[in-house]
Amino acid sequence: MTEAPVTPALAPPAAPVVEVRDLVKSYRVRGGRGLAVRALDGVSLAVGDRSTYGLVGESGCGKTTLGRLLLRLERPDSGQITFDGQDWLAKRGERLRVARKDIQAVFQDPLGSLDPRRTAGYAIGEALRAHGLAAGKGGREQRAAELLAQVGLAPELARRHPGELSGGQRQRVTIARAIAVQPKFVVCDEATSALDVSVQAQIINLLIDLQESLGVSYLFISHSLAAVRHVADRVGVMYLGRIVEEATAGRIFTAPQHPYTRALLAAAPVPDPAAARKGLPAGHLGGEVPSATSLPSGCRFRLRCPRAEAICAAQEPPLAELADGHAVACHFPG
Repeated sequence: MTEAPVTPALAPPAAPVVEVRDLVKSYRVRGGRGLAVRALDGVSLAVGDRSTYGLVGESGCGKTTLGRLLLRLERPDSGQITFDGQDWLAKRGERLRVARKDIQAVFQDPLGSLDPRRTAGYAIGEALRAHGLAAGKGGREQRAAELLAQVGLAPELARRHPGELSGGQRQRVTIARAIAVQPKFVVCDEATSALDVSVQAQIINLLIDLQESLGVSYLFISHSLAAVRHVADRVGVMYLGRIVEEATAGRIFTAPQHPYTRALLAAAPVPDPAAARKGLPAGHLGGEVPSATSLPSGCRFRLRCPRAEAICAAQEPPLAELADGHAVACHFPG
């Protein structure tokens, strides 16, 4: 008798490169007599291998704070950060110094990120020297020239200072410095917002090309929904320290479930008026963003929500999955 073919077991899903669980971070208000702002209030997310997680929301919602915690520029009050399967917050001393090369950053202001007294080549070479990735001054200079070419700049620009470069060129230098140490994960904190629109598109395309060639993962923090839509695989929407909606980029932009997400999308400029008329219905937000030191009861978005009801004041909705990895923190999603 012929034996039935054995069905191979499904491969387990790939472990995320970065996983965040229940992160909390508060800041004391100077002169506030014990008042504190909770910048992050139980944030959880995961960034997959070779993927981009887009994080959007209004200024002050906690996006940059999350990035700083991932970079170990600050420590959370509580919560966990796992990087490459290891406890990222447990690393200390030499172990942390060695591991830092695996998580790099590209910040909003490239002029502020580069030493004005040092050349572009020196900035890249210093990263190589710190982690022993190129032998001697000559080796660092050669590798810096290769990295400049990789980000679309002429190698001779290595001799120029930041003030002699355009904004787009400076940002390419900071990207070259970030990838010089062969990281696995890069925090891009408003990496395109200080640039002209045409240059923004070039930098976004560069980041996508580098992801394909280097296999790096990104946390892409941005105010620009257009940029996030172009670059992100998954998107998290933040409001006053919490993620209120998370899904694939396709679902966030075509079927948003939280009223705040819908309002963000409705407020984004659309270059084609005909497409705008066929798009999602406009969202309307009344009132102002509540004070971060005195949040409303229940749902923190309810004072601006067009469909808030009594339960919204009584109970804060958890971030619950609806279907297919689409999660929303709302009593009346959809």
